[in-house]
Amino acid sequence: MVLNSLDKMIQLQKNTANIRNICVLAHVDHGKTTLADCLISSNGIISSRLAGKLRYMDSREDEHVRGITMKSSAISLHYAKDL
Repeated sequence: MVLNSLDKMIQLQKNTANIRNICVLAHVDHGKTTLADCLISSNGIISSRLAGKLRYMDSREDEHVRGITMKSSAISLHYAKDL
């Protein structure tokens, strides 16, 4: 699912039954950033090609320079149960 418009994204966020909040905790170098990128990609925010490489949730410059996550980040993602 790729979100093409801001209006569609706002409408999806209004249905709180389809919002999932998760926390990812793991030891260093166990794939937390890659998992976060893949989840973000599944919502059409980034391309699947960039998932695992982009480090979307790392917002600080020093995180990108050092290649490690130092501060937690939050994002709301849409969940749709396939029937």
